[in-house]
Amino acid sequence: MRTERRGARDFRARRGRARATARSAPALAALLVAWAVSSCRGTIASRAELAEYRRLRGALVSAETVATGTHGRYARYRVRLSSSTGLVATGWLLSPGAGSRCARAPAVLLQDGREENADVIGRLPSEFGDVVVLSLDYPDAIPYEIRLGDVMRRAARLRHAAREIPARFSLGAAYLARRRDVDHARIAIAATSFAVPFATIAAAIDSRFHDAAFIYGAGDLPSVLAANLDTRPRVARKPLAWLATRPFAELAPERFIGRIAPRAVVMVNGADDPQMPAAAVRRLYRAARAPKTLIWLRTGHLEPTDSSLIRALVDTAFARLPVLHAGVHDATCAVVAKP
Repeated sequence: MRTERRGARDFRARRGRARATARSAPALAALLVAWAVSSCRGTIASRAELAEYRRLRGALVSAETVATGTHGRYARYRVRLSSSTGLVATGWLLSPGAGSRCARAPAVLLQDGREENADVIGRLPSEFGDVVVLSLDYPDAIPYEIRLGDVMRRAARLRHAAREIPARFSLGAAYLARRRDVDHARIAIAATSFAVPFATIAAAIDSRFHDAAFIYGAGDLPSVLAANLDTRPRVARKPLAWLATRPFAELAPERFIGRIAPRAVVMVNGADDPQMPAAAVRRLYRAARAPKTLIWLRTGHLEPTDSSLIRALVDTAFARLPVLHAGVHDATCAVVAKP
């Protein structure tokens, strides 16, 4: 659950070109997938759009797993997934294996920032219950930071790479549903910060994700980007954010989150997080349909070294995802470990 470690960047004109660098993962996500004032504003994604993402994903044709050791009591594997469209996704998997009390355990696709890729799985505590957890890497074409000039020059390439991310996440759902140690009716997606917009689309296009948790995410991403710029004068921040996000209007999370229902949506945010304006959080929540839950924690933005906050977020999100709890499937399966 690591946010990008990049520090605050200067904004200045050089050789007649304005350059702006975002401070954090939320700003990078905004540059890639935010919507601006355009024809897409306020419209829910069409069924044809969802079908296009499914076509991009294709069908899972192979899954390679290599055992690499352990993480606490969990077996750790490196995975490589290939689809019928040529899409390839790599990542890490943790499985409780023989130590599980579940014949078939629930599973979570866990996604965070670009910088850590699938290595975010190593940030999980040594005990988090009988849950299979998968995390996938981002496309190499997604940079660790983006300047305004890069967006203007490389908009088509970045848009193509951004569209590939939800397809990769969906391929992860196909893989989890294929595993013999996973209860196929109890698969969820949990995304933090940078990953939230992409996970929103993935959950909308793939009903194998029975629940979705979005941690430290928001809508109205031009305002999120503006909140993360160090541009001087300040009055320039909103226009620059509008300009940077306009090419990616079709990927707005507000357009997709309503398509997740009737599956549950849980949002967890920091009440004192300056990088995620509260109004932007509420905008995404309003676009979701019931059943939905919004939880505010008295915290600032998530830092990757804050192990106690990471554990609190894991417990908060996991505890509120219905599919991660024992029920009709296996009454003896204890999923979420208590602190």
